Amino acid sequence: MFKKTLLAAALTLAAVGTASACSTLIIGKAVSETGNIIVAHNEDNGGRLFNMQHYMPPAKHKAGEMLKFEKFAAAIPQVEETLGFYWTQTFVPDGASFADGFFNDAGVAVATNWCGEIFDADRMEVKDGGIGYGIRRLIAERAHSAREGVDIAVKLLNEYGYFHEGRTYTIADAKEAWQIAIHQGNSWAAHKVRDDEVVYIPNAFSMDKVDLNDKEHWLVEPKQVERAVKDGRHKAGDPIFNWRKVVAQQSVRHERWNANRNVIAWKFLTGKELNDPEQFPYSVTVDRKLGVSDAMAFLRQHESYIGEDQELYHSLSEGICRTTSHDSIVYNLTADPTLTEAWKTLGRPCQSVYIPLYPLARPAEGTAFTDPVTATKEHFAGTPAMFDFRADFAPHSVFSAGTNAIDYLRGNEIAHRTELIQAIEKNFLAERADITKQAAQLKGDARTAFLHDYNVKTYRKVLADMQAENARLMPMQVKILDKVVKADTEEAVTFALLGSKTHSVLSANKSATRAGMSANQLNSRRQFKNFAAAQTMEYKDVNGDGITDVVFTFKAKDIAKGAVPGAVMDLWLYTQINGRRVVGFDAVPVETADVKASGSRDGKHLL
Repeated sequence: MFKKTLLAAALTLAAVGTASACSTLIIGKAVSETGNIIVAHNEDNGGRLFNMQHYMPPAKHKAGEMLKFEKFAAAIPQVEETLGFYWTQTFVPDGASFADGFFNDAGVAVATNWCGEIFDADRMEVKDGGIGYGIRRLIAERAHSAREGVDIAVKLLNEYGYFHEGRTYTIADAKEAWQIAIHQGNSWAAHKVRDDEVVYIPNAFSMDKVDLNDKEHWLVEPKQVERAVKDGRHKAGDPIFNWRKVVAQQSVRHERWNANRNVIAWKFLTGKELNDPEQFPYSVTVDRKLGVSDAMAFLRQHESYIGEDQELYHSLSEGICRTTSHDSIVYNLTADPTLTEAWKTLGRPCQSVYIPLYPLARPAEGTAFTDPVTATKEHFAGTPAMFDFRADFAPHSVFSAGTNAIDYLRGNEIAHRTELIQAIEKNFLAERADITKQAAQLKGDARTAFLHDYNVKTYRKVLADMQAENARLMPMQVKILDKVVKADTEEAVTFALLGSKTHSVLSANKSATRAGMSANQLNSRRQFKNFAAAQTMEYKDVNGDGITDVVFTFKAKDIAKGAVPGAVMDLWLYTQINGRRVVGFDAVPVETADVKASGSRDGKHLL
């Protein structure tokens, strides 16, 4: 029997706040410049977040082994053998059920989009807690084709039901791309993307013209058609089933944070400005071919004006790229999975380089701070020490830090970063075909080694560029003078901005000074005014070098909003010196009366 779970409702509400801004683009092979299916995806989430890359090797498993991802979800029998897979992990303290992306040894890619505000959340049931994260992970482990991935999802839904309000999964390989839209419980529709089709989906169910007679391109769970007829949402005998209107409320399609993206997306793809959310298409055919560069440009789209002058640049963004866009990837899916080309940012796409990589050749060292087995165990554990700031984890300490700095500095830095990105990517794009051609002439371990070396080379090249940029963007050192921040108190936390022979701190502007978490890791509090305001300001020589420094104090409870108690956190200072914006950060343990930090600012990971 199926049993309802109240925890599903709680998880649904959490997902709306942290993952309601993802975007996915699918380009069919007939309209692709490469002749291959292209899948492009922006992953959006807020809060303390590390985005890690892993390669999980294939494995054999013992008979009777069970899988249980979320604590309340159903336990699922493991299969005897699992495929290896590339895994881009969204690592957050409470565990991300609906954010990770995968590409497996069989060439199957998986990405997803939140889709909510459904009609039937109060009557859909699940068995033993249902399934959530398990769908994407099991497709990665087991699917030898996109279609088999759909079959795996359908089987799991039939057996356990889906505990989340709703999502649309993109499952693609070199031959075909599928999307399966899943409504809470066991309610779904699946579509095989035609070769001449271009699909875009934000965070709303988009499938409209589901053809119940077209068994090649559409699969539909039959009972939902019966329910829709009974509920008066579908006319009996009509072969065209408007799935998005049947399952979800009109309001979610009209939500500003969804509708704005659609307007931008369809204008980019069709040249036409569509403003009625009820007329947004699910897919289109286009009069030109689209390539990897187009997919990158698409994922970088936002409104032309997205922040008030005194705010962070992305503070008002509701486009495809926005403040919470932390992981962006483009796949050019080739017949030989080992030669599939991916392009991945390590930060917000409009301010980050798409770094080329071959997913199955293992990501470069340094793109994760733990191994994939430990990452799996910790994914839903939320151990505070795992969220310590690590200077040696460059995706956060360098790449994410750089985009946060630019978002505050604004002005000419936006254009400068765009020019730098274009120059770097131009070289990568020019050499990519030749790299793939060289790799195709190699076999087995020799090919893997060659491509892994390339992954390392491109990552290190961009890392060096971004380290140099950060030194230029943040030339002044910020030092937190307290050994710990007590997040549940009004105690003062003292920040010093150190002066130097080349950078004076005089003429600091106290009223324009704020401090707190990286804006990249905030969601609803991303407005500059919501950071902690400076309580006091004074000039003195903090480090005894004979040069004047400026010292600000803030309330601990205000500055630690969004922090993870028990972890060493990077906290940022945003200020102005002589009318010029200055930004920087330092790392310090954050505690509460109930949670003590296990690490210290003098630990091996810290600055």
